[in-house]
Parts: sequence; C-alpha cells; structure tokens
Amino acid sequence: MKLLNELSENETNLLKNIGINIEDRSYSQDEAKLIENNIIEDIWRRSSKNGDIQRANEEYSNILVKLEKIEN
Repeated sequence: MKLLNELSENETNLLKNIGINIEDRSYSQDEAKLIENNIIEDIWRRSSKNGDIQRANEEYSNILVKLEKIEN
C-alpha cells in the first residue's frame, strides 16, 4: 500500500516533525511496524504531567490505524 496516498498533508507533516519522511512508494508490513514503533516512542517521550502524551496520542491515532491496516 502506498502510505503517502493514505495520509493527509497534516499527517505527513506530523511524521516529518518527528523525523519520519514518507516516500511515494509501497511500504512492507515490517516498514509499517517500524514507523509505528517510532511514533509510539515519540509519544512516550513526552510529558504526562501537562497532558502532552494524551495530545500526541490523539494527533497520531489516525496514522497508527492506517499503519495497522498495512500490517494486517
């Protein structure tokens, strides 16, 4: 599946902000899992005291759902 076609511009920019550049090509299940792991690591690096983890989780939730579709 071409992930770039599945993501909105905002979602692509969110990924770029954490150092993940999505190319216009098909991604394997392993590549999708790696991207998902990088997103989860970024979420957990944030502060739980001021709600950053929850906000990041909400921001990335649609991307994670799309990545899970590739994995299955």
